Amino acid sequence: MRRSEREITDINELERILSEAQVCRIALVDGEAPYIIPMCFGYTLEGDQLVLYFHSAPQGKKMELIKANNNAAFELDRMGDIIAGDTACSFSVAYECITGRGTLDIINGIEKLTGLNTIMAKYDKTNREHKYSEQSLNNVAILKLTVDEFCCKAHGAQ
Repeated sequence: MRRSEREITDINELERILSEAQVCRIALVDGEAPYIIPMCFGYTLEGDQLVLYFHSAPQGKKMELIKANNNAAFELDRMGDIIAGDTACSFSVAYECITGRGTLDIINGIEKLTGLNTIMAKYDKTNREHKYSEQSLNNVAILKLTVDEFCCKAHGAQ
């Protein structure tokens, strides 16, 4: 990381950013061009091992790309206020972000339920147990991004 003074390594800060971020963008390989998609997500963070989960329709371009090449990159952020400057090029924005890469797999069985429950726990703060019909489970794909490397940084964030 070029600006090491902006790096965040504290596990509690990483957890907070993951919890507060609303969308994660995943970048896939589409021939010679990137293909990026904003997605709802869930996560687990144990030590320095980050795993991200996404739900998707079981068919479509995204699924075709993953089956052809499951390398992926991601970005999630928490944006803040504009930081005004004296000149046009000195304006900025407060942010916290996590970026990284890893391998994206389509998961099934109990792991599929774990991923779906992880996503639900992020967005439904009631801590209730969710039940899924067989039809619902058959109509959704759960993607697991096992993160090989990531970094977290902030600028002007409070």
